[in-house]
Amino acid sequence: MRSFMHAEQLKSELTKLDFQKPETVKSKDLNHLIQQMVEHIGSTDPVLRDKLIYTSFYYLTKDNYLNHQQMTYLIETCLGKNHLYKGIDLTDDDSVFTRAFSTLVIALILDRDREERFLSEELALKAIESSILYLKEEEDTRGYVEEKGWAHSIAHGADLLAEAIKHPLFDLSLASECLNTIGGCILKETAYIDEEDERLIYAVIALLEKGMNEHLLKEWIVNLSNKVMDIKNTAGYTPYFFRMNTNVNQFIKSLYFRLLFLNTGMNTRQEIERILKSQVTV
Repeated sequence: MRSFMHAEQLKSELTKLDFQKPETVKSKDLNHLIQQMVEHIGSTDPVLRDKLIYTSFYYLTKDNYLNHQQMTYLIETCLGKNHLYKGIDLTDDDSVFTRAFSTLVIALILDRDREERFLSEELALKAIESSILYLKEEEDTRGYVEEKGWAHSIAHGADLLAEAIKHPLFDLSLASECLNTIGGCILKETAYIDEEDERLIYAVIALLEKGMNEHLLKEWIVNLSNKVMDIKNTAGYTPYFFRMNTNVNQFIKSLYFRLLFLNTGMNTRQEIERILKSQVTV
């Protein structure tokens, strides 16, 4: 059994990888390397976590360096309680880095499985279900953390959800639950400033491309707007109301133009126009 690598050892090993020179990758013991990468996936060192571990996982999966067994190991590990759900009930805690970067690895594996279908049906369905559950439960909404780099948990979770929706085993009966989960993210008690709204929209567009009825989207937008108005009517012009109103407005404006550019969602766009016009006199 190979020994555990300390952070600096792993950083040194990953720095030596040159994906423009495949021999520098193929000469490594990739079983041991990916075990150590996933062990350090939540490092608070942004260079190790983001620039080296995640970037290496990206190229290892995209450029076919990993076999099906290795990718199965990765998704099973990242879906576990010590990764995707590690410290899930905590906020302002470093465990967010483990959760947020585990989502990205799961998304990478689901993308490969969409083309090659090597995961068991049970495992693929678990990943799809977990993509929804994770966003429901994540409470640490920080984007960029000083000195530690990107956590970006909601954006990363949105990337995973979009990838799960694209998977052949995704059941469109989950569309309402996905929309409600996205709505829950928008209504978390924070004002997003790092383009989380844009990333969440990827999942909405994936649902439409999967065949979701646009009426479902339109009604969901109406309900989302009504929830914010209910907050104002109940609590008044509180900081919470303004943050939620900001989140919803940013989201529906971005969604409007995404639908416009894709030349789809006419009824939803008209509803968004109505909502925004109604706020002029608020």
